Amino acid sequence: MGVSDNKPESQEVDIKAQAHLWNIIYGFADSLVLRCAVEIGIADIIKSNNGSISVTELASKLPITNVNSDNLYRVLRYLVHMGILKEVSDSNEVKLYSLQPVATLLLRDAERSMVPIILGMTQKDFMIPWHFMKEGLGNDTTAFEKGMGMTIWQYLEGHPEQSNLFNEGMAGETRLLTKSLIDGCRDTFEGLTSLCDVGGGNGTTIKGIYDAFPQIKCSVYDLPHVIASSPEHPNIERIPGDMFKSVPSAQAILLKLILHDWTDEECVNILIKCREAVPKDTGKVIIVDVALEEESQHELTKTRLILDIDMLVNTGGRERSEDDWEKLLKRAGFRGHKIRHIAAIQSVIEAFP
Repeated sequence: MGVSDNKPESQEVDIKAQAHLWNIIYGFADSLVLRCAVEIGIADIIKSNNGSISVTELASKLPITNVNSDNLYRVLRYLVHMGILKEVSDSNEVKLYSLQPVATLLLRDAERSMVPIILGMTQKDFMIPWHFMKEGLGNDTTAFEKGMGMTIWQYLEGHPEQSNLFNEGMAGETRLLTKSLIDGCRDTFEGLTSLCDVGGGNGTTIKGIYDAFPQIKCSVYDLPHVIASSPEHPNIERIPGDMFKSVPSAQAILLKLILHDWTDEECVNILIKCREAVPKDTGKVIIVDVALEEESQHELTKTRLILDIDMLVNTGGRERSEDDWEKLLKRAGFRGHKIRHIAAIQSVIEAFP
């Protein structure tokens, strides 16, 4: 077989390789086109227009002036390619756009809306640290610190507007997660007399749990500036403090999306304080975090690995495998634990003192 006989096959391989790398290079475009669509409310406008709209109609309803219809069409065309919108032509050959099922998560008033997450994760300042990933590979600091000159926690405390966006994003993620948590783990909460959500932010999670289990005495514990800006609730106690110094006593402690922010040493410190805050015989610590399965073909595996890089860049923490969790909990003095997978990126780890 001559060399020339292999040329078509080698060209096909080369084109696939180029396409693969171009898609990675422009990976940021997907998230920022999605942000643009959310900012101008495309999904909400289509829904309010009986579920279908032309480019001209959409242009007239956008919250911006002097819309160029061709520019808008090009964005819509890409949203179709992304699987967000569907395009059909009417009897007059006018292109009409409707929502694909995934786009229901882009509606601002949807129960499981991902709008706050999209806006929080793609804000400009939070994109800067990713350009410092190389500098963040050392032992001394994170990419966030290299890029922003401070830790993410110092940044959020000193930038209230960005902190609010961050907290709204976390609340959006929490709303997605809380329903799966309650539906998939009712027996985890049934029978509890008291529960403290440590690092519970604005109280979205603990409110969802209280609504489902009103017999539980619920409290939320977080840094003073977070508690000060969190909404009051007549049946939920708000407690300011620092989990590295102390943890309020309760029958159960909830740590949702907390431990992945920290190193193993810091996690052991937090977990020991949590273990000491619950009764030895009837207490437990409920951890809601990723349990990585690196070789899994599950559709969320890539997302979990991306979240691990997110932790590397922004907090210096990590996502952990089931073996990692076992080692960490043993170091913190827990006698046993069990891991339950739910309909979410995260799993539920119950640790027993």
